[in-house]
Amino acid sequence: MMKITTATVLYVIAGVVSSAPSASPVLSAVSDTARFSWEIPQGGLGANTGFYTVTPAGAAVVIVTSTGTVVILPNYRDRLVYQGNIAARNVTFTLSNIQTSDAGTYTCGNGGFTSVIQNCGQKLVVLGKPTTPGRPVSTTPVYNQQVTLTCSSTSTSVPADHGLTLTYTWQRDNTDITVTSPGSTYIFTVSSRDSHSYRCRARESQGLESEWSQGYNVETQSGPYQISLTPSTSSYTVTEHQALPSITCSALCRPKCSYSWLHNGTAFSRGATLSLGQADRSETGPYWCQPSNPYGRNDSVTVSVDVQYPANVSMFNANSHGDSVAVNESDPVTLRCHVDSNPRSVIRLLNGTKELTRADNSLTAEYRLESADCRQRGNYSCTATNNIGAPVSQRVVELLVKCASRLDGTVAQHHKYASRLGGNVNVSVSVLAYPLPTLTWSRTTSTSQDLTGFSSPVSDISVTARLHLTKLQQQDFGDYSLTANKDEGGTVAYTVSIVSEGPPQMPTQFRDLDNATTSSVWLSWLPGFNGGHPQTFQLEHFKFATRLWTVYKTYADTGKRMVVEVTGLTPGDIHIFRLHPRNDYVDSNRYVLVETRTAGDPPNQQKLETPCSCTGLIAGSTVGGMLLTLLIGGIVLMVLYRKVYKPRLGHILKETASRKSTRNPETTEMDNRGYSSLDQINGPAQYSNMEESEKQQYSQLKIYENTKVDAAAETSTYEGIAETSPVTYESIKGSPYQNTGAHSQGPDNGNK
Repeated sequence: MMKITTATVLYVIAGVVSSAPSASPVLSAVSDTARFSWEIPQGGLGANTGFYTVTPAGAAVVIVTSTGTVVILPNYRDRLVYQGNIAARNVTFTLSNIQTSDAGTYTCGNGGFTSVIQNCGQKLVVLGKPTTPGRPVSTTPVYNQQVTLTCSSTSTSVPADHGLTLTYTWQRDNTDITVTSPGSTYIFTVSSRDSHSYRCRARESQGLESEWSQGYNVETQSGPYQISLTPSTSSYTVTEHQALPSITCSALCRPKCSYSWLHNGTAFSRGATLSLGQADRSETGPYWCQPSNPYGRNDSVTVSVDVQYPANVSMFNANSHGDSVAVNESDPVTLRCHVDSNPRSVIRLLNGTKELTRADNSLTAEYRLESADCRQRGNYSCTATNNIGAPVSQRVVELLVKCASRLDGTVAQHHKYASRLGGNVNVSVSVLAYPLPTLTWSRTTSTSQDLTGFSSPVSDISVTARLHLTKLQQQDFGDYSLTANKDEGGTVAYTVSIVSEGPPQMPTQFRDLDNATTSSVWLSWLPGFNGGHPQTFQLEHFKFATRLWTVYKTYADTGKRMVVEVTGLTPGDIHIFRLHPRNDYVDSNRYVLVETRTAGDPPNQQKLETPCSCTGLIAGSTVGGMLLTLLIGGIVLMVLYRKVYKPRLGHILKETASRKSTRNPETTEMDNRGYSSLDQINGPAQYSNMEESEKQQYSQLKIYENTKVDAAAETSTYEGIAETSPVTYESIKGSPYQNTGAHSQGPDNGNK
């Protein structure tokens, strides 16, 4: 035993004591050299105090005296090298060939084993290799869900309270995995349905790594995927009753899937195979293969089946009634047709053979009569075809339209009949009605004629009343009435006039159509009664340069409204036209007059400065001498100047300044004497069933008539001018007259 004298001795001890070390732990592997170094706290050494050192087993390691003498105990003499400085209170030494028994806390004592200086010492941690982790364990791995792998290892470093932690690294299929947390668990989302091997190992901080664990094979559980069909065709188009193949569905699943088929979203059959056999129209639609297992199901694969069959008109009605329906005239009628077909059909709604409407690639069609007309009575049909099987399917509905009696506009109706004394006349009037009426001829005055007449049906809605008058006498000229009586009540009378042959009546509604160009205008008029002979119309144009009327063209009477184009005119100028009606009976010098204007700027406004150049008057007769001629001409010039050209001149000058062409002339309707009540029924104003494109307003224009038939040649008088409202361009249904005989000198009824 060593003897300690008066010298101060430092003992360095090692072991577990209550005081904490003053420096961070010393880490060392077995057989390595550890270096210790710390500072003795200020005031830690007492006066005349010995210092000492102790191993964890209680043996002294090194003794340092106050004079700096170092004594290394025998057990450490070959391994310990001291480098400390007592004066600086520094304790520094190295210990080589570290063994696990060296592990522990090295402290310094103040002159004894039990007098440990607080916060003076250092811990030696001898590092060991962590134990090899066991095979990782896992929750059930399911595709697209999170899974947790767990790795477990144990530290072998001493002492046990070394405070070091274990971290873990992972590999998948022997490839390193980057993890966000180095703990013992690895949490990730399974993104692959394939199998993979996972392993792990542990590592102590600033220490050693363990061996790799055994691999853990992750068998991913998954719902169905990679669905396929056998045969692979996904769309079938067949005709009804044609055979369809069996279709087998398969998918990859873990665990194994079961199968079912859906049709239009409803369960159809179970099992992987779909068997449809002979195609039926009810089998049209999509079929879904639906494999499933505990981890999901999939119906992403579809087989489309299109079973085609011929068109069939399943419903056709009028106002919701089939077969036959009766409506009143002016009632609306709606025709509806529904078709069952695949593919969709071309549907046509017909009135007889006339197509009312057509719907392509459709299952429905509709047509509406906003206001039923008597002439729309008949059989209506719906036809459908889709080029599958039978070409056409058809259904028919009979439409009956009740209507009051009226003249049949589809037949030429003659307002007047002209003949001579002793001549014959065949009178006919066609009446439209449903049901058909009873027709009776009558007259308010006596006649030599037999008025029995007879009727002949033209159709289910039209009947013609005929009356044959022979060897006409003076008393036979005049009006004859036709009365239409219907069983359900109501009487309608029509009047026909028998007149003697004579000159034609004046045309009416002589108008300029408001569509002039720079070189042309359009004129229109409605022919008057022809007086019993074919008539023509001579159109004359007033030439300002020569102050003469020139014949533009002669037109044959068509029996309906006439529309003509006058070309070769100067732009922006006023043009005056007059119209003469003529027949073989007499060459009438009566006429109607109209003025119009072409589009564009007038070439020379000076043409309008002298009113007399625009009068267009016919030179007076030589009868009465030069004075009478000048007097009549002056009066006519004054009338025309005041009524026509003076106001026109102001308008024209204004229009020229503004470079605009406006038409707002006045209109004078001519005397239409001699027309019967039948004229009023069938006159132009009665026709309104026009196409929209025809409804163009006529401009109001001045119209004149020379009514003095017996005046001397080239002499004219002008009647007063009256205003009339604009009329529309209407289609004239038929001729207002009929030629029945040659020249005669019979009574003149209605031709004044």
